[in-house]
Amino acid sequence: MVSAYRTILVSLNEIDRLEAVLDGAGAIAAAGKAHLIGLYVIPAPTVYPAVGPYVVPEVFDGLTRYFEEQSKNTRAKFTLALGRHGLQGDWLEVRAQGPTLSETVSEIGRSADLIVLSETNRDGKTGGELDFAENVILGAARPVLILPRAWSPPLRGEVIACGYNGSKEASRALHEAVPLLMGAREVRLIWVDPPEGEPGEPMPRGSLMAASLNRQGVKAKLETLPSNGRNAADVVVARAGELQAGIIVMGAYGHSRIREFVLGGATRHALNHIPIPMLMSH
Repeated sequence: MVSAYRTILVSLNEIDRLEAVLDGAGAIAAAGKAHLIGLYVIPAPTVYPAVGPYVVPEVFDGLTRYFEEQSKNTRAKFTLALGRHGLQGDWLEVRAQGPTLSETVSEIGRSADLIVLSETNRDGKTGGELDFAENVILGAARPVLILPRAWSPPLRGEVIACGYNGSKEASRALHEAVPLLMGAREVRLIWVDPPEGEPGEPMPRGSLMAASLNRQGVKAKLETLPSNGRNAADVVVARAGELQAGIIVMGAYGHSRIREFVLGGATRHALNHIPIPMLMSH
């Protein structure tokens, strides 16, 4: 696996997935001799108006001590991972201004070439919000590699499946994934329900992207598939399984609503059905 990412940030608040996340981030960092930053965020305690006046300070102190202890244990494992992969890196423990983690991870992650994080444990109590991954994707403006909870090391980058539809989000994701794609022996650009080409058009638009990637040393091929009524993300994921791909690359689509930004249906669907590591970029 070739990697030209020089600075990689790994979010480590999902403490029950530390070994897997550190292995995945370490493998990518080692491939390009990147600098690895381990980040643990201590969230501010949440105060609900209905019960706030009745919460004693000892409760807040107990929560803070819990996160501080988890941070200490996480730092020790991060240090071991640096040695195991032969890496240089930095440890960051940051106290968030609010109860959520994603804003802090997004802000610090903007200084990295790649952010690596775990799919959120929806049954756990790690202090992270359930929509942590999508908030980081939308907020960081950096490529984000999400490691699903069902995934176990090693990270395999020999075959990579990429969802592509000509959009700016899909194009950005592909270009930001080039450091990973260059090390793959096979890269498939999968266009679901492509539009018909204009009369006289010399080359399908997806083929132009494949050709562009090939000039960068990426062994990319385009294939088109019908959705047959399925969600486009499902088609890409299913094809990735047939190809025995180790990584999926997709653009993260979203649309604005009043005072907020939300992911589009296909992107949210992909995040909720992630079977293998997925690099997403918005």
